[in-house]
Amino acid sequence: MDQLLAILQGQSQLVSFVLIGVAFFCVTWVLSNVARQLFSLYQKNFYQQVDKGLRDVVVMMEPGQIFTVTLIAAIVFVPLVFWITNIVLAMTLAVIIFVAPTFVLKIMKKRRSDDFVDQLPDALSSISSSLRSGLNLVKAFQQVAKNQPQPLAQEFTQVLVEYRVGSDLNESLDALAKRIGRDDLLLMNSAIKISRTVGGNLADTLEVLSRTLREKSKVEGKIRALTSMGKAQGTLATFFPVFIGYVFYKIEPEAMSMLFTTNLGLIWLGVMITMSVMAFFMIQKIVNVDV
Repeated sequence: MDQLLAILQGQSQLVSFVLIGVAFFCVTWVLSNVARQLFSLYQKNFYQQVDKGLRDVVVMMEPGQIFTVTLIAAIVFVPLVFWITNIVLAMTLAVIIFVAPTFVLKIMKKRRSDDFVDQLPDALSSISSSLRSGLNLVKAFQQVAKNQPQPLAQEFTQVLVEYRVGSDLNESLDALAKRIGRDDLLLMNSAIKISRTVGGNLADTLEVLSRTLREKSKVEGKIRALTSMGKAQGTLATFFPVFIGYVFYKIEPEAMSMLFTTNLGLIWLGVMITMSVMAFFMIQKIVNVDV
């Protein structure tokens, strides 16, 4: 009887071991498929966003090259940070690495667009002078591409290249406006389209538009100067509580630890973070004046 019980017990342990192994295999297989699909989805979105960003800033690189560098950086630095510090900082670094390319390209596009808009009034004056001297619009664009600084010269060169390979000039200008993403270019494109369609003195129109954009730039500069203090105060009001909390934690670690170890503390911590974030965006919304 004892032998029979021992045999049954051994068989039950074997069955349990097999079932645990099968369950572990199934869970691993499902998780691996989910991870593979998520990675493929991230890679697809990464390629689309980075490809658009590279075209907007006219950088001659492939999205695959950026993706490879990003992946290598994550493989090298995330385990290193995990080994030196903890998993929280390692996961934070991983998120930063994977979103950094898109974020950097957006910053590059904004700076490029700002530089382009700053250079546009001089370019419009140059086009107006070229038209008055007897050149056609394409020749005037060539003079801008030759004599104006970057990035404006590079963008107009791109317009001329598209025009030479058979694209309509209006379509090339629309693509330029889409890359830059500013209303100033829409005004220029509208003036050129109307002049090419119904006629009119395009040189005078562009000269008036150039003066208008200069005045607009001056007003925007004054507004930025007046609202910069408000933006700085909003940033300080958002991050100053973090500094104060760190100081209090160093002074009274036991009391401050209740924020992270009790349910009531976590609730209040969530409320404080939510209110700080809301205050930051509300202040930025108030001081962000659209001209």
